[in-house]
Amino acid sequence: MLILTRKAGESIKIGDDVTIEVLSMSGSNVKIGIDAPKSINILRKELYDMIKDENISASAVSLDDISGLNKLNELNELNNFDNFKKFGELNGISNLNALSSDKNKKI
Repeated sequence: MLILTRKAGESIKIGDDVTIEVLSMSGSNVKIGIDAPKSINILRKELYDMIKDENISASAVSLDDISGLNKLNELNELNNFDNFKKFGELNGISNLNALSSDKNKKI
């Protein structure tokens, strides 16, 4: 870790594109300004850590979760087929009856 001492009004450069300036100091608080391209995300470390932890927990998928999602997807496909069938009946499409015997058939 690089440790620098700066006074109010003094800056630190990081690469060619980032400047960190000490704006003011009051007791144990330091107000800084960061000048960086918009393409660089700047977050407080505690917020960054929260996002990182949430992403890690969201990516931890169990086999039970996948099984439940597969069942939900199957129910959704059946529901979509039933809705498609009702739409066809409402619009007088008669050959949907042949499809209704095989709900797994792709339309």
